[in-house]
Amino acid sequence: MRPHLLCLALTAAASASLQAQSLDQAEASGRQGFRFTPSLNISQTWTDNNTLSSTARDAALITMVTPGISIVSNTGRLKGSLDYSLSGVLYTKSVEKNRNQQAMAARGVAELIENLFYVDGNASISQQVASAFAQQTPGSNLSNPNRTEVATANLSPYLRGRLGGFARFELRGNAAESNTKDSIVGDSSSLSANLRLDSEGMAKLGWWANASSLQSHYRAGADSKLSTATFGLKYRPDVDLLFGVNGGLERSDYLTGQMQNSKNYGLSATWSPSPITNLALDWQHHAYGNSHLISFDHRWPRSSLRISDTQTASTGGGSAPSGQNTNYDLLSAQYSSIEPDPVKRDALVREILRSRGMSPDAIATASFLTGGPTLSRSQTLSFTTQGVRSSLTGSVTQTSTQRLGNSMPSTGDLSLTSKVVQRSYSLTATHQLTPISGVSLTLTQSDGMSDQAGLASTLRSATANWTWRLGPRLSGQLGARHSRFSSTSFPYRESAVFANILQQF
Repeated sequence: MRPHLLCLALTAAASASLQAQSLDQAEASGRQGFRFTPSLNISQTWTDNNTLSSTARDAALITMVTPGISIVSNTGRLKGSLDYSLSGVLYTKSVEKNRNQQAMAARGVAELIENLFYVDGNASISQQVASAFAQQTPGSNLSNPNRTEVATANLSPYLRGRLGGFARFELRGNAAESNTKDSIVGDSSSLSANLRLDSEGMAKLGWWANASSLQSHYRAGADSKLSTATFGLKYRPDVDLLFGVNGGLERSDYLTGQMQNSKNYGLSATWSPSPITNLALDWQHHAYGNSHLISFDHRWPRSSLRISDTQTASTGGGSAPSGQNTNYDLLSAQYSSIEPDPVKRDALVREILRSRGMSPDAIATASFLTGGPTLSRSQTLSFTTQGVRSSLTGSVTQTSTQRLGNSMPSTGDLSLTSKVVQRSYSLTATHQLTPISGVSLTLTQSDGMSDQAGLASTLRSATANWTWRLGPRLSGQLGARHSRFSSTSFPYRESAVFANILQQF
């Protein structure tokens, strides 16, 4: 099934199941843990450069009408969330044709047989940038051929239980697919199977074993295969400390296109001295490229800090492009230690985004589509601090993406250069004027770099917002932005003013 159809199927299934479940449980639970929220957003934007031209600037009036639904369930055997919206984009006094665009984020888990058989699933539809070096825009309603609609879907059934009194097991299958609307770059699919055993009990010394197989297909690149068998030991000398060591064998065709055997081994450690502090370290050796994780989280009464450095092989099949982060993803990660409950955190993050006039689905960090397996390293520092009426949120991210092995995609950025480096900077300051109104200022910069002459770009943007509540479920927004994009082929400047009205039902 193609991802767009699968996404719609997951949407319909999730919507029907969640609504049916809510009816069954309404009297018993008083709808606790369940939320269904339809909405309608109408926005009007005037821009002085809709076609993003450096010479023939095309001033236009852009109207977006966006009905949407939001469903969250945290009760019973079906838990998850669904956000879907369909926007009609209408252009006045412009040669640009009217169009529609979708946005969706769905994720959930169903317990089909109690304490044994489960199914995880997620699906998304989003506007993403195809190339890191072609035109970038601060919004999705401008005319930009470098933006495209990407649908991803992932379905994972698994069995989970105990083997006697000595081990726990999980046997999982996974099918994933990613499809790009106007290009084959980013189109991929994968099938995988995984069996994991973990020792049972609270002893200081434990063990685990894992066997997996993965097959990936790319429309713009070569197919790939990977099989692994790994055994590990874990040692917990204290409730706050956990150490691990592992080793095993792998068989893959990443390096030469032919299946080759190799060894894998690694070390890991986690330290959680309190609920507000966490440090995780992991290093793994692979013949096709080492992977690592360094992650530190800490929060104070009104602030939080997150630092991470990760390197991993990306094999496609429904995963987001390297470097991809929406505004929702970024804030959700920042507030994960402050609010561990996913349902409460979802409500908190959406309220913060609404108060700042920021779209949950807008891209917060740089990204681009890839056509084959890649080795990516991402380094991020993000923070948020809150005063009585003001707050400050910022992030700095650098992502380096390179071809994995001798894989050469037929098109896309990695067919032109072996390595793409992207940097993103974001700073948002907010101030609450009254209990029902506030202002915000967001400054962003995104850079794309490579080792090839002429392949570089920079987008700088400043956006100011004034938001207010007109009623319990009615809010408005007025704003203005200015953007400058620099590159050898597609430079432009753009200024805009906009107004939004959001009604939640």
